[in-house]
Amino acid sequence: MNAHALSLESLIKEEAKRYHAFINLAFILAILTSTEIVIIFLPFASWLIVTSLVVLSLVKFFCVILWFMHLIYDRILLFLLFMSGLLIAVGTVIALMFLFSPNDLDRSLFSFNTLSMFFNSFCFVA
Repeated sequence: MNAHALSLESLIKEEAKRYHAFINLAFILAILTSTEIVIIFLPFASWLIVTSLVVLSLVKFFCVILWFMHLIYDRILLFLLFMSGLLIAVGTVIALMFLFSPNDLDRSLFSFNTLSMFFNSFCFVA
């Protein structure tokens, strides 16, 4: 065999490994999702349930971005750039959650009468 045939055969084997890695990851994500569904119905404290759901969601998130966005095969610089943007976004969401707590909202804005008056002002009846 020539070198081209050997390199083609090794490329096919490498691609088969990646394909099986994606299939295995899909099974892992399905197991994690079913675990999240089961955790919801367990009779534990709500803080424990929420914490475990957040941790499982983060694990699933990192699995998806590393494999499906192909960050696992790229240079570490691209991963760090992605994570820095994610860190800024998470910090912004946390800051907004502390700035606008549910107790500070004016609930009268979300009543049915207010919304119906808002939508009726845009409906032109002939």
